[in-house]
Amino acid sequence: MLLYFKENGGKALYYQCWFTFPLGHYKDVFEQNTGLSYWQHWYYLEHWFDPAGTLVPLEKLRRVTSEREVPATFDRNETTFAAGEQVRKRRTTLTENIVSWGDFFDSRPGRPVEFASFIPPGRYSVNHPWKTQYWRMDRFQKAIFRRIVSPAAEQPLDELELVFTSSKSGETCRFVVSGFDLNALPQLALADYPHGLYMPMGIGVPPFFQSYEELQPQPPDKSPYASVLLDPADRWIDHHSFGIDGPVMHRDEHDPNLLHVELLSYERHALIAHFQVRIKPE
Repeated sequence: MLLYFKENGGKALYYQCWFTFPLGHYKDVFEQNTGLSYWQHWYYLEHWFDPAGTLVPLEKLRRVTSEREVPATFDRNETTFAAGEQVRKRRTTLTENIVSWGDFFDSRPGRPVEFASFIPPGRYSVNHPWKTQYWRMDRFQKAIFRRIVSPAAEQPLDELELVFTSSKSGETCRFVVSGFDLNALPQLALADYPHGLYMPMGIGVPPFFQSYEELQPQPPDKSPYASVLLDPADRWIDHHSFGIDGPVMHRDEHDPNLLHVELLSYERHALIAHFQVRIKPE
């Protein structure tokens, strides 16, 4: 449930909360939609279950038909920018003096990057800082572009992987977004990035914002889209504790072969990085 009030000729969110779904009805809906026994799966349905370290079988999500490394840049000194909900949530970024993208990855002692946590019954609390692990991806290494075939789509689609290493631990992590159509991404100015592909992390997930009319012909369980954070062995990294909520993607307003990729922070408080990926037609 969301409550709004009028502000400056528009709507501003005042409060939001959830209600507890009746377990008996939830059991019936689960079994009807999946054909599975609720009692074989009840524990992780009723309790938070963190699958960190679980192997993600990418080959079941898509089949790769081609793969190539593509030129990509990440300018740590570029000044950050914000639009849409990131402007409204500026006050929930608890770290001071974030001027350039590199500031998000400079985890100096006494200067952690934190955000206000979203806590029950439905508010952001600056007294409950959400810690991040951006230091684990402070060195951008390369971008890999793939053409794929998904069992959820008839036409070939695209996949992008961004590879990072940590200057502190030496570990590698990979940000993968799959199942999108590069040619269908809108061409936008940077200031209009919220109108690009604006999605959460996960598999079979709906967009952050979607009307019921849009949902009906595009149910998330039929979507080829997937986005995960992985280690080199395809093991799942918990992006939530990492502090990443999803990607934003759009093509350059002047150059259709230049792809802009921004990463959304925890709870979409801010953009934490901006990548420019040059994808020339094969």
